[in-house]
Amino acid sequence: MDIKVLLGKRIREYRQKYKMTQFELAEKLGIDDKHLSRIELGKNMPQAPVISKLAEVFNIEPKTLFEFSHLAPVAELKYDLVKMLDSMTEEQIVLTYKYVKNFVI
Repeated sequence: MDIKVLLGKRIREYRQKYKMTQFELAEKLGIDDKHLSRIELGKNMPQAPVISKLAEVFNIEPKTLFEFSHLAPVAELKYDLVKMLDSMTEEQIVLTYKYVKNFVI
């Protein structure tokens, strides 16, 4: 997936987490709400000052906005999980199983 699209989804995710409208966030960023909409849709890439201001508004490090592996397609996530399991020790697999089982059942 395109980095602009993923970043846009990540920004929307944080905006919704903070229960903000596009207009409210755009106002805090000092940009037009239509521009923010285009960023969230992955049509525009925010410039460095906007990324810096986003991090300030959401009280996160700027690099956190670029952590979007959880937004990957489910098939890709499953594939990554299998690769991780293949590289784990037996003890790590047992611990992982116990951890995951608490969420599934």
